[in-house]
Amino acid sequence: MADKKEKVRLSADLSADVAVALQQLALDQGITLTEALSRAISTESYLHQKRSAGGKVLLDEDGKLKELVFMPGSRKDGRG
Repeated sequence: MADKKEKVRLSADLSADVAVALQQLALDQGITLTEALSRAISTESYLHQKRSAGGKVLLDEDGKLKELVFMPGSRKDGRG
């Protein structure tokens, strides 16, 4: 795994709706697309670790707690 300070150049093909969502995240937060993507990946990684350890993700919506349920992705190797 790369050192946190080491930069790795990646290329990704995103659907139009995902690209728009990423642009909106960057705009709303006043950050670059690269930083928005980095934060999104870091957030997903953190949530994945916590869910894998049995944790739950809760959302307080209008004073009511709701559990966010994440559907497993489809992987070609059959692991999720």
